[in-house]
Amino acid sequence: MAEKLYRDLLYRYERGLPLQRVKFEEVAAAYFVHLEDEVSRGITKPERLTTNRIMSRYCLEYFKGRPIDTITSADINKFRDWRRKYWTTGPGSKVEQYTYQRAGKTVVSKKPPAREPAISTSNSENVLLRAVFNYAAVNDWITKAQIPVIDLKIPAAKKSRDAHRRPGLDRPQVKRLLAIAEKRMNEAADDRLHHQRVMLYVFVGMLAFGGMRPFEAMKMAWKDISFTNHANGNQYSKIFVSGKNKARWLIPLEELDGIIDKLVSYTIALRVERNPNADTELVSDDTPVFKDYDGTPLKSLAAGFKNLLKEAGLDIDTETGKPRDSYCLRHYYATERLLAGVGVYTLAENLGTSVAMIERHYGHLKPEMAAAELTKPNNA
Repeated sequence: MAEKLYRDLLYRYERGLPLQRVKFEEVAAAYFVHLEDEVSRGITKPERLTTNRIMSRYCLEYFKGRPIDTITSADINKFRDWRRKYWTTGPGSKVEQYTYQRAGKTVVSKKPPAREPAISTSNSENVLLRAVFNYAAVNDWITKAQIPVIDLKIPAAKKSRDAHRRPGLDRPQVKRLLAIAEKRMNEAADDRLHHQRVMLYVFVGMLAFGGMRPFEAMKMAWKDISFTNHANGNQYSKIFVSGKNKARWLIPLEELDGIIDKLVSYTIALRVERNPNADTELVSDDTPVFKDYDGTPLKSLAAGFKNLLKEAGLDIDTETGKPRDSYCLRHYYATERLLAGVGVYTLAENLGTSVAMIERHYGHLKPEMAAAELTKPNNA
């Protein structure tokens, strides 16, 4: 046994391979400790750690006990096949209930429906496997050459270049939508309906000219809207919004200023109508911008916006064939800013998203964005 161990170690040493063999579950445990440290230092989001722990269940079950340097690309393919059949004809098909740990507690759960994992789930497991093997390489438990090939699957519906494109609106369509929203607002039969349509009109303007997400708009308070001056003295508005990952200051287009002015005038007029002695100055406080006629905060304007789209004949995007929702206004804002020459990084910061997401959804605009440069005549 000693001679065999010596030959094995000598073989590994002469080829520059790590002498220490570490099992897959040991590497995974060390990787999670590393992630916990990054979360505590604010480098990694807690959601990433939580998702990776959930995704590790099947990987740990399949590769437990295996030295990580012995796992090859072929083993990864075998794992995928095993994982795909786990609940249909594999180990899970014989299980009626199973136990697992969650937040330090043992949880008993019924067997899930017998079906293959979604492509997104498989991809999340593959991302975790990549991270574990890369972490092993960083710690010299394997060489970079020993990292297996772990590809992500692309759903057939997403393979085309434009598969990720959201249904959008162009400038004439947005003008039409706002015009109809204002017309409906002015033709409302009673005060309550008029109020609801004022809220909808402002909502359309906020998303189209501010680019915020619908839920970001619904969370806005009056204190989140402020005005400041350019270096040249011209005034512009800025809005504080709470997004998916973090809060940010958003700079909207000038067209939104007129809509905000109308909302301020309406809000003050409504207050004075209800109480003639009320203050005629708008107070910048925690009062929600979007609220119902009785003063309760509005949670959503999706139904009203859907009706508005239908009345305007814009409920279906003829280019993609997809139904439109309020996100089409955010799409409009992003498209307009890109075509106006705003840099991708600047736009990503204003939208509260990543450069990768901008490129993913709006890559089809590159020829139009470069049109001025591409059509410039050669004067030489």
